[in-house]
Amino acid sequence: MQSNLNTKDRAWLDMVETVSVVGSIGGSIASIFINQAALAAIPLSITVMLNLVNRRSMLEAAAKNNSSAIAQIMPAVETNSQQLSQLQQQVKSDVQEHSQQLQSAILQAQNETQDKLTAIDLQLTQSNRDFSQLKSDSQEYTEILQTNQLAIAELLQSKAEAQIIVDSVAAQLAEIQEIIPSLIEGNSNLMEYAKLQTLYEEQMEIVRKVGYLREIDTSTQAIRITPYDPDAYYKRGVSYQALGDTQGSIGDFTEAIKLNPSHASAYYSRGLAHIELGNKKRAVQDLREAAKLFFDIGDITSYQKAKDASKQIHELHSSVSNEEDSQQVAVGSLFA
Repeated sequence: MQSNLNTKDRAWLDMVETVSVVGSIGGSIASIFINQAALAAIPLSITVMLNLVNRRSMLEAAAKNNSSAIAQIMPAVETNSQQLSQLQQQVKSDVQEHSQQLQSAILQAQNETQDKLTAIDLQLTQSNRDFSQLKSDSQEYTEILQTNQLAIAELLQSKAEAQIIVDSVAAQLAEIQEIIPSLIEGNSNLMEYAKLQTLYEEQMEIVRKVGYLREIDTSTQAIRITPYDPDAYYKRGVSYQALGDTQGSIGDFTEAIKLNPSHASAYYSRGLAHIELGNKKRAVQDLREAAKLFFDIGDITSYQKAKDASKQIHELHSSVSNEEDSQQVAVGSLFA
């Protein structure tokens, strides 16, 4: 309604202004004919005044319209402000939530990465230990190979010596074969029979030594294939001991004990070998340990044998001052 009134007022003012302009133009034309400037100034002044009033009315109407428009817009602006504030709070809440989730995911990833790094470090440590062990085993295996090579060289030498003995036996057998016909014909005598008996005993001794040499060769091959088999060392030590290689037998018995600290037979045999070398204190220690181990496994016969040997050596060591005599007595009685 107010807008309509303002529109009517502006129309009336525009009409009045138009009339005043026409009047001022007429006054100006009349002033030309009658030479009166005042006639032109009056309509002109009225026109200016009406123009100012019209402009002022228009400005007031525009201001009122702007105020009304602003009043209508303000609720929407306030609503938008509230919605914007809610949206900002929602965005802030979402950002905080996503930030917490991201931090949690980063922390979890860091923990998983640290666990993986720890596992890798453990694997590297174990790999280094395995490598060190492998290096140590390689060195030990190299030493074993060197020892086996020396043993093989000794074995070859022993084979050569045995071959010489075998050739000698063959010659003696040939001689025996020559003697046998004379014995059959009744031409033998006691000396020839004693010689034949001696040759036979020598032949049997050679056969026995050859058997031990073959046993040494077999045990050496077994050690080369399985260097951690204590029984292979023990068997070779027994063969060395039978052939009179006491030091070699002690070395193999000791190796068997290292691989199997409960190897009672190795302790017993090493104790006998120490007796042969005159090491009575070590012999008693090994024989006592052998007796204990035999008792633990229920081998009463071997236990009693090791116990008696240990007691006998101990008594001989305490009562006999002559070391050579005591060694001979002990060795002879223990191997009997």
